[in-house]
Amino acid sequence: MKTRTDVINILFEKYNFQTYLEIGVRVPSDNFNKIKSTLKHSVDPNPSNEYTYNVTSDDFFENCVGDQKYDVIFIDGLHTEEQSYKDAINSIKHLNTDGFIIMHDCNPANEYLTRSHDEYLKTGGGWNGTIYKSFIRLKNELKDWSCFVVDENYGCGVLTKRKIFKNVQFNIGDISWEYFDKNRKNILQLITFDEYEKIIALWK
Repeated sequence: MKTRTDVINILFEKYNFQTYLEIGVRVPSDNFNKIKSTLKHSVDPNPSNEYTYNVTSDDFFENCVGDQKYDVIFIDGLHTEEQSYKDAINSIKHLNTDGFIIMHDCNPANEYLTRSHDEYLKTGGGWNGTIYKSFIRLKNELKDWSCFVVDENYGCGVLTKRKIFKNVQFNIGDISWEYFDKNRKNILQLITFDEYEKIIALWK
């Protein structure tokens, strides 16, 4: 099985990128420490680990980032539609022209994994939240971008201005789980890692 690390590192290998931002780290050894970037910044309010910026993503974008821009930004913070959408919009402002935003948890396997944050805090266990909804919203708004999901590691959503993938929008309003579950391949424009790797080999 491929991981989010594989999805991200292949971009650094292909494009010789140098700058990386990770929003929502939790355990640095899981992903952040493995990214092959010269400059790496981590953002997480959890006091149990050392991060570049031990603050919320909102605080980071408002008070810490300044004029810094990044080649790749990985979003894996609070898994709600509202916060992940806000993180993506703020990330766009600090993304280099030909850079990539990767959003984790865009393809939840079942409805239980999309339960509310309050329910997750009560039950613990796996939680993808409603990031898939914010990704769909972004696909509809970023009409000229390439927006698709690599079907690995709970779904890694890719957003880039590069003209590498035809973006299909879905005007579906407040999407129900049932509709999403039946149509996720087309809605998310899911591709396998092998397909992703082959496409990357052709990108300039």
